[in-house]
Amino acid sequence: MPHSRWTLMLVPHDNERVRSFQVSSRSIRNVAGAALVAATLMGTFSIAFFVKQSHHVQNASLRQENHLLATEVDQMRRQMEALDRSIAALTEKDEQVRVVAGLPEIDADVRKAGVGGPGFGDRATAALAKLNPRVGRKVEATSEDLGGLVRRAALLRSSMDEAMTQIQRNQQRMASTPTILPTNGHLSSLFSSGRYHPVLRITRPHKGIDIAARIGQPILAPARGRVVFAGNRSNGYGNMVEIDHGYGYITRYAHASRLRVHTGESVERGQLIADVGNTGLTSGPHLHYEVEVNGQQVDPMNFVIGDALP
Repeated sequence: MPHSRWTLMLVPHDNERVRSFQVSSRSIRNVAGAALVAATLMGTFSIAFFVKQSHHVQNASLRQENHLLATEVDQMRRQMEALDRSIAALTEKDEQVRVVAGLPEIDADVRKAGVGGPGFGDRATAALAKLNPRVGRKVEATSEDLGGLVRRAALLRSSMDEAMTQIQRNQQRMASTPTILPTNGHLSSLFSSGRYHPVLRITRPHKGIDIAARIGQPILAPARGRVVFAGNRSNGYGNMVEIDHGYGYITRYAHASRLRVHTGESVERGQLIADVGNTGLTSGPHLHYEVEVNGQQVDPMNFVIGDALP
């Protein structure tokens, strides 16, 4: 089959002659194929260029993000250093508070380690370390330090809570401890395992102290408590008051001329409970004062702070 041919004619607008060219269909196909190949190569190179440029932009963005992340981590570490100093200062105060509360000292190694689990973000930190080892190491160190601070803070909080609870208990116990003499006067007879009784004229234990005072002198509660008896007893104590202070403390006040409280009434330290008198078996007006601890009668003067008087 003969090859077809094409005639191209160029007709100018002026008076120049018409030019004509003859080309075969094969030549046209060759030229079209070459143009298609050229266009494909140009498109491929263009895409590769833009992809490469995109990678450059992404890498620059990632470098900027890594720089910002590293800067933020450094700032966080500076803040953690300030927090570490604050925790150290609070730890010193906590030790002082524990001394006041009567609690044992916490071991220094325990203080340093704190209480609680490991640091934060272990998996995320490991993944970051693979992508950027330098930033990953910073984040890992920061995570470990942050975990240590959290554990130390948890221990500090627990210790302070324990100390505050103990101090409150101590305050309640101190408020219930008979630390003042119930009345003004002079000690006419001390606590003794054997004392000559001035009325019975025999030697027997004296289970309290006697404070000589004028009739009507106020008798005050030496500590917080609840009145468990207020009345007259036939055992020689006459008009008497008995107070249960809790914590095993019980106090008794005998020979009163007048009772100012009733059974079941709550009293506070320094509250008027009776007046000095000479009811019962006495040789003169005075207050017989007893202290019992866990069922055992003890010397009341062991609990009086200095020469504390009401």
